[in-house]
Amino acid sequence: MIIDFTEKGGHVREFKRGFTSDWRYLRDLLQGFGYEVKIEKSWYIVRKIGQGGRPKRLGRTAAIKAIDEILVANGLQPFMITKHEFLEARP
Repeated sequence: MIIDFTEKGGHVREFKRGFTSDWRYLRDLLQGFGYEVKIEKSWYIVRKIGQGGRPKRLGRTAAIKAIDEILVANGLQPFMITKHEFLEARP
């Protein structure tokens, strides 16, 4: 299946060894990019470190989308990818 997929022009996404969706890992990774990731009760917060004002509370899907935008902006693969999102992440 992979050979058929790549022969038709598809590209297999690759993640670096150790890359995980664990929130502690993401917190540390995004902190290196200048962002903080927090979980407060059942809400998620993704924002630039030091950003003032009340943080926007996000649902899980919206938080992952925000994290994906940060990952793509820093040259990494996003978790979720669709036909129309993150074209710049595709080789």
